[in-house]
Amino acid sequence: MYKYNKIINLFFLSYLLLLLNACNPNSSQITIYTTDIDEVKKGEIVDIPMKLSFQMIGEDEDNSLEKSKNIAIKFLHPDSKFYITKGQYTKDFVVETFIPMLKADDNKINDYFKNNIRLFALYYYPEFTNAGSDKVELVFQKPTADALNKKLLRINPLLQLKSPPSEMKFRIISDSKKEKKIGAYSVWVSKKPFLSRLANLKRREEVEFVFKGGADSIYSNIPAHVYIINK
Repeated sequence: MYKYNKIINLFFLSYLLLLLNACNPNSSQITIYTTDIDEVKKGEIVDIPMKLSFQMIGEDEDNSLEKSKNIAIKFLHPDSKFYITKGQYTKDFVVETFIPMLKADDNKINDYFKNNIRLFALYYYPEFTNAGSDKVELVFQKPTADALNKKLLRINPLLQLKSPPSEMKFRIISDSKKEKKIGAYSVWVSKKPFLSRLANLKRREEVEFVFKGGADSIYSNIPAHVYIINK
């Protein structure tokens, strides 16, 4: 009886691990150049590269990942690329795509999404804080994700896209002549935690802010974001 219960417990543990990992991104990385922010500030819409990494435990015997790829492409930038690699105990699913960065203006947002389907976007808020700093925020397009998940549900009930990823990386690269000041709260930089971190970026310098998206993170409830200090 003990052996039977042990087998049952191991089965449900394996199922739970699969459930937690299925189609929930392990990590994401966004690369933003400072001139991208300047262009959006002027009213342009800029496509920003984003990389999403997923991991599925166990075998993909019914080819769910390949089927999911064929569905997901309809919800992403047309130039998106997909990579499926097999590890010892897992299968990794990597998506390289582009997401829009645009002003957080209702008319501009509505006009864009009338003609474009995207799962994520970056919203730019000029002079967002009392000190006059701008903000760039990663926004999960939940209605679009819900439409995707309905299709994925027909393939495998475990394949449901959720947000936030376990790790969200904002890589900010300066290609501006003037020094840029970029800040973030509750982040990791160079594997060290900071309640608040400000990076002074000269031309060709960069910083990577890592936001943790686990259940105990504030970013499981609010969007990950960075500030651009104007003074």
